[in-house]
Amino acid sequence: MASPAATAGVVVPVHGWAHYLAETLDSVLAEGPGEVVVVDDGSPDPLELHADHAPHVRLVRRDEPGGPAAARNAGVGALPGVVDLIAFCDADDAWEPGSLRRRLAALAADPGAAGAFGRAHIVGADGRPTGEVWPLPAAGRYGDLEGLYEHNPILTSSVVLRRAAAPPFDERYRHAEDWELWLRMLHGGAVLTCVDDAVVRYRRHPAGLTTDVTAMARAQRQLHEQYAALVSPATRDRALAADRRGEAAGLLRDGRPRQARALLDPGLRRTALGVPGLRALVGRRDPYARPRRG
Repeated sequence: MASPAATAGVVVPVHGWAHYLAETLDSVLAEGPGEVVVVDDGSPDPLELHADHAPHVRLVRRDEPGGPAAARNAGVGALPGVVDLIAFCDADDAWEPGSLRRRLAALAADPGAAGAFGRAHIVGADGRPTGEVWPLPAAGRYGDLEGLYEHNPILTSSVVLRRAAAPPFDERYRHAEDWELWLRMLHGGAVLTCVDDAVVRYRRHPAGLTTDVTAMARAQRQLHEQYAALVSPATRDRALAADRRGEAAGLLRDGRPRQARALLDPGLRRTALGVPGLRALVGRRDPYARPRRG
């Protein structure tokens, strides 16, 4: 009898240098999914899979890079029609043993849930825990649209979606494309389920903070403006203020203090321009950024 994981397909987007891809695929294949698609999203040097992985993975190459949303959509499109559950894992993250099985079991127990997501164990470039905590809602059904608007607790690499209930990622978003999809799904009436014992290793590494912070904050502002009508004015205003602080912090790191200050009211400048709070303001870095060496 096939395991429940055999009914699931997995999409792994990759662009450029994929230092952690072998670890990612080892963790994914160990869970026994039925299909794994790696999408090379227009890398300058075409991706080549390791000999250990090539027989078990389908490699799809896009001629031009389109960003994570386009890569994931291409991966979903490459999965056979019989695959009705779709999991995502970015190429620098990894699943802990049993993570996929636990998420699939949660979906089997709740046929009305459109998807399931798990918990992030945050590690650094060397694989050691960073001590950070990724805030997570209570285990069970999650449909808090107002809370999701203000803070995204859903790590894409921990998500499994029912194919029939999952719209495509919006390819106009090059950052925050995952957050936008979760908001769109909840706005459409979908609920997800949080599986707090399904753990994913989410990797922090120092790639691109100088430029990515500003781009991420601007994408989050675009998202908050697009969905502002769904929440209370107070929630909207808090979220947009946080976006301005995040963008200002990015501009400051990019050597543009005058533009950073112009974004903020005088009373907010000292707090917002204190860079140690950067990660909390902005969230995940660009998944396509390459770590710097040395």
